[in-house]
Formats: sequence, structure tokens, C-alpha cells
Amino acid sequence: MTDKIKNILNEQIREEMYSSNLYLALAGRLESWNLKGMANWMQIQAKEEHNHALGFFFFLLSRGQEPVLSAIAQPDLQGIDKPADVFAAALKHEQHITACINAIYEAAKEEKDYALESFIRWYIDEQVEEEANATEISDKLKMIGSEGPAVYMIDNELGARTFTEFIPGKTAA
Repeated sequence: MTDKIKNILNEQIREEMYSSNLYLALAGRLESWNLKGMANWMQIQAKEEHNHALGFFFFLLSRGQEPVLSAIAQPDLQGIDKPADVFAAALKHEQHITACINAIYEAAKEEKDYALESFIRWYIDEQVEEEANATEISDKLKMIGSEGPAVYMIDNELGARTFTEFIPGKTAA
């Protein structure tokens, strides 16, 4: 594995851990507004992002590399004042992560790292789903506004989300 690939994968671990922290911070904001269903959705998202980081962590280990864990910035929630802002921020962040994942794929192609090309495809597909989910919720909240029964209905809908443990590339023991 080249240094370029090691560095980009270690950076992606940091990105995924930041994602987890961001979603947990957004869950806290929603919880403080008593939107427990939306908070649940964000808490599950935080767990998924943590598992995405672990996928890169274990991939590095499987290739004989020691993962390097970097400091994670504190999420900035300024300007996030209503549920629509929360999900707009989530969508914007997922678009950033998609760009990061695409850069990893490009690096794998350039470096002829076929194992990484294969591994990263799961993340490429996952990002399509991540952006679609965030877009759908964000669009609904833009349409209905920040108050009223429709917010309550979406909060209840998002409260039904459950977490299923999955670490990309890691088989069950």
C-alpha cells in the first residue's frame, strides 16, 4: 500500500468519526427541541458513521497497516435553528463525504490498488443512499415548515428507525 493510500484512508477515518460526532451533536439539538424521533434518526446515523470509520480502520489492518487516529474537530451548530436546518446540514455533510469517497476511488485507480477499488465500492453505493435519505427528509421539512402537525408526523416516522450493526468489509466472528 502506498503512502498516498494510507494517508487518504487515515484521513477518511477522521472524516467518518467527525460525521459520527456531527450527527450526535445534531441529535442533541433535536432532543433539546423535544423532537425525539428525529433525534433517534440522528443517533442511529451517528452509530452508522462510527461503523463506517471502523470499516476503514479494519481495512488498513487487513492490509498490514496500522491505522492513525487524528483529532476530531468539534461540530459547529451555529445557524441550525430549526429541524429543516438540521437536515439541510446533514445533506450538505453527506455531499462532502461523497466527494471524499470519490477521491479515494480515484486514488485507488491511480495507484492501481485493486483491493481498495473493490472495498470502496460499498461506500460509493452507500453514499447514494445517504444523500437520498437526507434529501428526502430535508425536502419534506422545507415543504412543511418548522411547526405544526406535519413536523410531529415526520418526527414519529423518523422515530421508527432502528439500528442494525454492520461494519463494511468486516465479516461476523
